[in-house]
Amino acid sequence: MLWYKAWLETRWRFGFLFLCTAGLLFLPDFLNAPLHRWWIAIELQSALMGCFAGTYLAGSGINTQTFYSATSGFHGSMLFTLSLPVSRRRLLFVRAGLGALETCVFVLLFEWLTLHFRPQATSAAQALRYGFRAVVCTMAVYALSVFVACILDEMWQFSGVALALGALGILQFRSTIVARLSPLRGMSLISYPITGGLPWPPILTSVAMIAVFLWLSVMTVERKGY
Repeated sequence: MLWYKAWLETRWRFGFLFLCTAGLLFLPDFLNAPLHRWWIAIELQSALMGCFAGTYLAGSGINTQTFYSATSGFHGSMLFTLSLPVSRRRLLFVRAGLGALETCVFVLLFEWLTLHFRPQATSAAQALRYGFRAVVCTMAVYALSVFVACILDEMWQFSGVALALGALGILQFRSTIVARLSPLRGMSLISYPITGGLPWPPILTSVAMIAVFLWLSVMTVERKGY
């Protein structure tokens, strides 16, 4: 029931992202744009779309997810959810797990779309390498958004994550160390081309960020008063 309830709360957001991605397939014909130029435009958006999906699908911690707009406080059905015979940790893992699955599906769909418009042929190994690093680095953004959702209301969640990612983006342009470790670069086709090897520094950094933010999220929801 928890998985089904979480799906009912997130299906509209997932469907919106799915339709936006599917719409990109028809834009070249509508705009009469050459495919190779359209691929460059999509390539530039790879990290941006990953950040947006990771933030948009992260849910609201263990709060009830609203359908269309951000809200302050929590939804009335939150009292029903907390009254269920289930631990807060399990509730968080169910919500975060479903959102992570939806985010991975979106990232892989966007990857397929990007490679579909790529002028050069792409091997299966290249596609798998890019898909792996794109999913892992996007999950770091997702885990950050889950943590922010556990400490802020839904109306401030997106803004808080956007400010954190903006600060990270500025730091990676000013510091070579941050640039090597940043998950944002691992998500980008420009920073690490498909034909190159796996960028292990941002991948390992992303794995560490996922573990830390999930641990902080669990500690937060178990101590927070609702």
